[in-house]
Amino acid sequence: MNSSRDRMLDRIRASLRATRPFLEAEAARAPHAPPPFVHPITHDDLVQQFAAELTKLQAYPHLCADDEAALETIASILAQHEAREVITWDLEKIDLPGLADLLRQRGVRRLDGRIAGEPWQRAASLQAHERAPVCIAGVDVAIAESATLVVHSGEGRARMASLLAPVFIAVVRQAQFVRGLGEAVERIKQKYGDVFRDASALTLITGPSRTADIELTLTLGVHGPREVHVVIIE
Repeated sequence: MNSSRDRMLDRIRASLRATRPFLEAEAARAPHAPPPFVHPITHDDLVQQFAAELTKLQAYPHLCADDEAALETIASILAQHEAREVITWDLEKIDLPGLADLLRQRGVRRLDGRIAGEPWQRAASLQAHERAPVCIAGVDVAIAESATLVVHSGEGRARMASLLAPVFIAVVRQAQFVRGLGEAVERIKQKYGDVFRDASALTLITGPSRTADIELTLTLGVHGPREVHVVIIE
């Protein structure tokens, strides 16, 4: 007997099959060349522009001269939050040699962020991951004009490693910076081709999670990390 979830998904699939020809025709009519960037150029240095915009968002850029400085920065953030567990991508996907040794030396247990199995197993796994105060991930692209991190999920690159813990550490290299969203989209398409063939989401992260109630009282960290650190390796 199908569950209510299965029935709901079946209805969605049936609807998509029925409307796909119309949607594909509409998509074909739309322009497919987004502008490379939107705002006037204010910085020649994309890293400096990104850092300036990120600071406006109440997040923290860390400019690091090399991998060693990046590891020292991460160690300091882990110590500040007394982290004994962290949620991460597979470490080789983060592209920061020495990170595994750093976690081991500090006695920090790595959680991989994958949630699978039966509903009760998924719930138990999620509860276990909720204890981690920090998550660490790489990114695919960093957009300078909005200080946005573009993260493509996939094997070894769990979405939870950038969304669940109260503190998020992103590791970015200088070559990953672009000026605007159009450039970011083109780079993602060049790298992955069919973006959603092997992934369920492309996440754009712009500073800490922000939520406002009807009285416009702003609260950080309700639907995602309340504290974002971007470790930039120049």
